[in-house]
Amino acid sequence: MRKKVVVFCEVCGGAAPSGAADFLVFHCLAFCSSDCRDEYRSADEERRVAKDAPRSTSRKPTRQSRAA
Repeated sequence: MRKKVVVFCEVCGGAAPSGAADFLVFHCLAFCSSDCRDEYRSADEERRVAKDAPRSTSRKPTRQSRAA
């Protein structure tokens, strides 16, 4: 029995390529068009920048123990 491989777009979830002859593969992720790939790339960049931003406001000061 032969099985058909189904590929889904990582952004829109579509199963048919749109705007391209075939699915675009980018680091093992599949995208149905270059627009979806670019959307994913920009969202990933924003996520990385937010992750690398200093978190000085979210940290609470640590309590120092007093010497006896």
